[in-house]
Amino acid sequence: MSWLGKLFGTEKVINKGTDMLDKAFYTDQEKAEGHIRLLKAYEPFKLAQRFLALIVVPPWALGWFICFILSFTEMDLTYPMKILEGKLGIAALTILGFYFAGGAINSLRK
Repeated sequence: MSWLGKLFGTEKVINKGTDMLDKAFYTDQEKAEGHIRLLKAYEPFKLAQRFLALIVVPPWALGWFICFILSFTEMDLTYPMKILEGKLGIAALTILGFYFAGGAINSLRK
């Protein structure tokens, strides 16, 4: 390599060029290491997803269960059902999608 170093100036230039070519192509091991780093960086977001799911979804599900049980009586449940189907229902479904969509999309992509 000394003749290439003389041709292009120094051996540093050759070493930098080969390093650049090495970084341009990923091996399977480098891809796996990158995926592990990505999962490590994603951990705080998983905590936020669980927190949101535990705050919103159980009261929403409890409300639906109570309305279902009370639907066997002669009570008028149109107002509680409108509440559960309205903004609270959209929020609960959005949070459930936010919580489960990442894993589902990852599974479908494979």
